[in-house]
Amino acid sequence: MVKNPYKGKFVILAGYDGSGKDTQAHRLDLALQANHPKTNVLRPFPKEPTGGPIGKRIYDILFGRDPEFRLGENLSDFEFQKLFIQDRIEHYQKIVIPALESGTHIICNRGIDSTLVYGGNTLGEFKKIMAMHEDMFNQANVPLVWPDLIVIYDVSPETAMRRMNKSGKEKDAFENELKARRVTSNYRAIAALYPNCKLIDAEPEGEDGAKAIFADARQYIYPVLGIDLK
Repeated sequence: MVKNPYKGKFVILAGYDGSGKDTQAHRLDLALQANHPKTNVLRPFPKEPTGGPIGKRIYDILFGRDPEFRLGENLSDFEFQKLFIQDRIEHYQKIVIPALESGTHIICNRGIDSTLVYGGNTLGEFKKIMAMHEDMFNQANVPLVWPDLIVIYDVSPETAMRRMNKSGKEKDAFENELKARRVTSNYRAIAALYPNCKLIDAEPEGEDGAKAIFADARQYIYPVLGIDLK
C-alpha cells in the first residue's frame, strides 16, 4: 500500500447493501455543492465496480448472466476478486490517480474495502487479498494508493436484509442473509485492522436518523477535505 502522496484527498464510502451508503453519498454531494462549492471534488462521485467492460462483466456474474462463470460453482468469492482488482487498476489509471494528482478530491462509492470483506473471512485471507492487490498493481505499474479515509456505514445483517427486501430491487449473488452476516462482520474487522477506517452507526431510521448519520460521518469527512466543521 502507498500512503496518498497527492494534493487531492481520497475518501471511500463503504458498507453492505442496505446500509444507506448510497443515500448518504447523495446527501454528502448535495451538502458540499450547497455549502462548500469551492471544495474541488470530482463529480459525479465515482463508484466501483465501474461502468467499464470489466465492471460490466462483474455485474453480469453477480446477477447470473455471465456465459462462463457461476459464483459458488466454478468461481469462488476469493477468485472473483481478481476481476474487481483488474477493474480497480483501470479505475486508478484513468480516473483516481489523474484526479488526485491535479488536486481534485475523490469520494468513491466502494473500493478496496469491498474486495477485502467480500473475498475474505480471516486475517490470513485479508492479507492474501492485499498481497494479490499489490502484485497485480505492481505488474500494471500503478501505485496502490491507500485512501485517506474509509467511512464504513455499519448496520446489522438483519437491518440490511430488511431494507433490501423493502426496496424491492433485484438482489445479486452477494445479497443474501448468510453473506450479509459474513460481510457486515468483516467490515467491523477491517475497521479494527486497517488505518483510516471509521465505523458509522447507520441503524437510525427516517429523516432524523439520516441527518444523524450524516452528521456523524461529516465529522470525519470534512476535515480530510480541508473543511472547517465550525
